[in-house]
Amino acid sequence: MFPTPTQHRLPQGLIQVYTGNGKGKTTAALGLALRAVGHGLKVIMIQFMKGWQYIGEKRASEYLPNFEIKQFGREDFVNPKKPDKVDIELAQSALSFAEQTIMSGHYDVVILDEVNVAIHYGLI
Repeated sequence: MFPTPTQHRLPQGLIQVYTGNGKGKTTAALGLALRAVGHGLKVIMIQFMKGWQYIGEKRASEYLPNFEIKQFGREDFVNPKKPDKVDIELAQSALSFAEQTIMSGHYDVVILDEVNVAIHYGLI
């Protein structure tokens, strides 16, 4: 028998960081999200610098009632050497939204997708 969602709650938060060059960070976070949703937890993924509506994870989230993806980005790539003003504003909005989301306690798992890259690019 699987534990109930309330048995999963920790007395304090837990942070996992997926970082590195190349692919795999978002995929690893999606694996965490899928397992959490499978155990009845409520998950939100806040995507920094991503605004493509057609990406697979965004479309798949529509089939999972306890998994939400909120995007803060344009349907274009960010120039790391000269970020556009709108990219900076979107990243700052994402960070503000993330803070509000975490403080609300509404979600069991909050994923900040590409937040390290946004910091590295100087967007936040």
